[in-house]
Amino acid sequence: MGLFSSGTGRRSVAEHEARHVVVARHFGATNLTAYVTPDGSRGYFTGDFDGTKEEEAIILLAGGSRADMPGMRGVLPHGGDSDLKQAKRLLRGSGMSVRQAEREAKKLVRKHRGAIKRETRKMEKRNR
Repeated sequence: MGLFSSGTGRRSVAEHEARHVVVARHFGATNLTAYVTPDGSRGYFTGDFDGTKEEEAIILLAGGSRADMPGMRGVLPHGGDSDLKQAKRLLRGSGMSVRQAEREAKKLVRKHRGAIKRETRKMEKRNR
């Protein structure tokens, strides 16, 4: 049994990845797949995306940070933090600040809350 094998940890990781997937879909991404590792410690998402760097940064920031999600603290050792670093790189010189991208990401997460919950449940079932 791994350090992150609790149902709460797996659910938090699944929700983090579901946020990425649903917001990516909002921006027109296709062939989206998300996965939580068997021990529930990490998640991944992939897909095809031809949008802007700003949109890609918003997709990354939509996953949320450990502080942003209930139950996330101590669950993702680097997930949200890694997403933030990647988003900062994408936004350099773009004219959009990280704060603006975070606001947009949060707005889209609220707008698509139902789809995120459905995607989270689907991922939990698939990865048991």
